Amino acid sequence: MFTLFNRKSIFVAAVFLVMVSSTMFSCKKFLNVESESALSGNNYFKTPADFESYISGIYNQFRTYTMSTAMFFVATGDYRSGPYIGASGRSDRDYLTTLPNNNLLGVIKDQVWSDKFIAITDWSYFFKMISSCNILIDNVSKEGNGLNEDQKKQYRGEAVFMRNLCYFFMARIYGDIPYYIDAYHTAPLVRENMVSVLNKCIKDMSEATDDLPWTYIDPSKVGVRAMRGSALDLLMHMNMWCATFDQANKEKYWQATDSLGKVLLNDNNGAYELLPFKDFRAIFLGGSKEGLFEIEQDVNKGETFTLKCTYADDLMHAPYKNNATSFGRIDSKFMTAWYPKGQADLRANGPDPWFQNIYEDNFSFMVLKYIDVAVLSQGAYGTPNDNQIVFRLPDAILLRAEALNNMGNDDEAIKMLNLVRARANAPNYHDGETPGMNLSDAIFTERCKELVGEGYYFYDLVRTKRILDSKFCAHPISAEAFSQGAWTWPISKNALTNAPGITLNTYWQ
Repeated sequence: MFTLFNRKSIFVAAVFLVMVSSTMFSCKKFLNVESESALSGNNYFKTPADFESYISGIYNQFRTYTMSTAMFFVATGDYRSGPYIGASGRSDRDYLTTLPNNNLLGVIKDQVWSDKFIAITDWSYFFKMISSCNILIDNVSKEGNGLNEDQKKQYRGEAVFMRNLCYFFMARIYGDIPYYIDAYHTAPLVRENMVSVLNKCIKDMSEATDDLPWTYIDPSKVGVRAMRGSALDLLMHMNMWCATFDQANKEKYWQATDSLGKVLLNDNNGAYELLPFKDFRAIFLGGSKEGLFEIEQDVNKGETFTLKCTYADDLMHAPYKNNATSFGRIDSKFMTAWYPKGQADLRANGPDPWFQNIYEDNFSFMVLKYIDVAVLSQGAYGTPNDNQIVFRLPDAILLRAEALNNMGNDDEAIKMLNLVRARANAPNYHDGETPGMNLSDAIFTERCKELVGEGYYFYDLVRTKRILDSKFCAHPISAEAFSQGAWTWPISKNALTNAPGITLNTYWQ
């Protein structure tokens, strides 16, 4: 996929991609281009407006793929190997059975939604974004581009963040991946060990993190454009992922995660904070101090996700459609483990809880976390207007707690854990609070409770190896299957085009 294009045609293709994604999924008007010659490196990137349009296009490429092309977050991070149960007799919801059972060969043959799942097997979407990022970074450093030094740092930092976000997502989905950061790359590539790739990403992101602001003066950019907190949380995730697959150096990764989390929490100049629980829906409306990176959805601008990208048409279907039952539910065994009956927790039993009929073994269960019940009570069953959260502050707090616990600093780990619990008015952690569960289990469970439906669950199972344990995973895989790559996704055969050195994931062949 990299050998057929010359330098100019790669640039034209990249500009066209960001142009199309900008015009399709944003109200911002993109640069008018009259001819191919106008897209040469000599005639483009001459003004700050060129860079602004181009970086906006990269964000929209990411938005288009994850929220329109694919069932990206629910398929890869929520439903897969999760405790989800689909209603019987719904052939259009077969994925609520195949994804929890890790039957990815079955899900890409889904009679109704196969195109959504096949899209996840095609990593070319990520490489298109990476190519765009590489081109932007290359042009930021050139003379005569109209940028001052602060603007150069800003655009470079954003492009480096998006490049490394793509590589991180690819590593979690496919395992070993090709890697390159030069603009106009034409040489054929082979897959590289994902730990090696992520270590390169960690170095790359670390060198650009300080180029990003803690937040933006313009509220329309807060959360939806990369911030320093976005980069720090991404670095924490990459380190914790490496710690699992590079056991010889796990202490180094844990220490890095702790240090990054300390900076994020203590040195952010007031940019980030946990919102009071009564205001939690403001998080999903976007631009809050709790959000670190998110994908915007604004019904008022005509910018909406397909419903298959969220819980809206499955576990929230009843309120959305004003129906009596949902298409799916979370196994009550896991809901009881996450939110023990009788234990104080505003998420489960407060005046404005995240669930309806939380412990029921039927489809009156539904997730209300992203639904404004007050609006619904007035009969407003319109399209949900929530942003897709990619990173938010409780994620970073709990990652740091996990790293601290792994290093034996349990006192500080408990402080981090209790920050998240206190916001939900849940009791502080104490040893032996749940028989058979230690502090490590409590931190994992807190991530399940706090981040439910946000695309973390499956990756946390893999990263902590709890995907092997039926106590934490509804549909565990064996250690042998794990070592063979059962946690990855199949890779489309399109990856072999013009790249003879590429190998596919053998577990799925």
